[in-house]
Order: sequence, then structure tokens, then C-alpha cells
Amino acid sequence: MLLVTAPTGNVGNEVAKLLVERRPFPFRLAAHTPERVRKLHGDDVDIVPFDYKDRSTWGPALEGVDQVFLIFPYPQPIKVHTWMKPFVNELATRDIKHLVFVDVPGSDHVKIVPHYQVERHIEEVGIPHTFLRCTYFMQNLCRGISTHGVDIVEHQELFIPAGDGRMTIIDSRDVAEVVLKIFEDPEPHKNKGYTLSGPDNLDMHGVAEILSEALDREIRYTNPSFIKFWWRLMRRGVAMDVIAFMTIVYTLTQQGSNAQESAELERLLGRPARSMQVFSEQEKWRWETRTWT
Repeated sequence: MLLVTAPTGNVGNEVAKLLVERRPFPFRLAAHTPERVRKLHGDDVDIVPFDYKDRSTWGPALEGVDQVFLIFPYPQPIKVHTWMKPFVNELATRDIKHLVFVDVPGSDHVKIVPHYQVERHIEEVGIPHTFLRCTYFMQNLCRGISTHGVDIVEHQELFIPAGDGRMTIIDSRDVAEVVLKIFEDPEPHKNKGYTLSGPDNLDMHGVAEILSEALDREIRYTNPSFIKFWWRLMRRGVAMDVIAFMTIVYTLTQQGSNAQESAELERLLGRPARSMQVFSEQEKWRWETRTWT
């Protein structure tokens, strides 16, 4: 039995879609908002309430589970100790055959990144694992939680404080396919870490150009200051945890830390990864209909 955490997130949602479609093995979706997950994935799916803050939800979620897809939601240093380490400790008391943890590039050596401590703790307790260190997700541009799609539709602007930093942008659907391949045959990936990047190394000017072509109107990259970015998102009611995480991501982008290039994604997929141009053409309906993931 595979437990999927964060089944409404970038990768978790796509993993859940593939599981529902293919039914390769028994699985369970651990949801902070079970009603929303049922609307996304149907009533015939095993969905259980789950909250890192509420340890009474852990036991029912983990009943009969031997594989875990793990996400660290809105990572902050304090949550490493209050959420993630205790949950990993709980997993260590159970017969977990394999764990896939999706995190960010640099988590193997950059100690300031909260995921670093989670990776090290998973190693310390001895759970067989695979770390997928993913660059920036294309889906962030049309997610309700980031509100970037709102700026693109209402203001025709990419309102992101990334400077001139470049990103090897990745499609979370590709990552989800890799996740399922690993769980179907975990032994070759046991205790390994992969940096996964997309085929394009773009700055936000380049992203805006691709969006402009796909949406058939000019989308400008405005590169706001962090103060302007925070102010707009706070006025929209975006949670401070989300704003803090995006601040970390875009600071790292400005510093060039999100421009890692790797062939691991295509190797693991066995095919070319999706490009930003393909993504924007396939998913332009989201901006046209304001259907945010």
C-alpha cells in the first residue's frame, strides 16, 4: 500500500491522477482537505484525513502502508522539528519498504535549506528512500496558491521577483511519472538522490515570451521588489507560509541556484521531458478559464 501525502500539490496531484487512472497497486491519499481531494479524484478512492500537526491522524493514514510519497509543505526550519522529523520517526517504527521524498536542488549539501535536515534525518533512521530534487515547476504559474495566474490573466504580467536569474523549469507531470516508476521497481533507486530539471534553462523574460505566444497577448515580466511582491500577495490573502517559501525560491533563483542542468529526468523517463512551450500550449486553457490547480 502506497501512501501519498499532499495529493493537491504540484507533484502529489499528478501522482494521484496517474494512480487513479492506472491503478498499478493499492494506494491511499492522505489529505488535509479530504473534500477537495474527492472532488479532484473521485469518491471511489481511499482518502483519509491527514495533518502533520495532528498526530492522531497518522495511525489511520499509515495502517497497512509500506511505501510513502512524502512532501514537505511550505518548508520552514521550525517545521523540520515539529512536523517532519516526528513523522519520519513514526515511519521508522513501521515496515516501510520505500520512501520517495520530493524536495529541491541543493538539499544534499546546502544546510540552510530546510529539506537538507529532512534528507539527513531520513538517512539517519534508515528508511530505504529516493530523493527527487526538483527545479521550478511550470505548474506554479497556474496554481491558485501562488496567484501568479491571476497576475497573468488580470494584469498581463509575470509578477515574480526572480531578477535575471535562470531556471531549468520542470513539468510536475514528468516528475509524477518518475515517482510511479520508482515505486513499481524501487530497488535500482534505493538510497539514491536525483536532481531533476527540465529541458529549458530560462529566465523570467523567456518565460513571459513563451506565455505571450501561447496566450496570444503580451505578457510582461515586471520583476517587482520583494516588498511589492509581499504587499500584493498579502492583500490577496495569501498565507505567510506560502509567501515565505516563494521568497526563498525566488531568492535562490536570483542567486543562480535554480539553474542546475541534469539529464536524470529524461534518463528516468526514457523519453524527452516536456518543454515550457509544450506545457503552455497544452495548459493554456487554465489561464483562459481561470482554472487554477
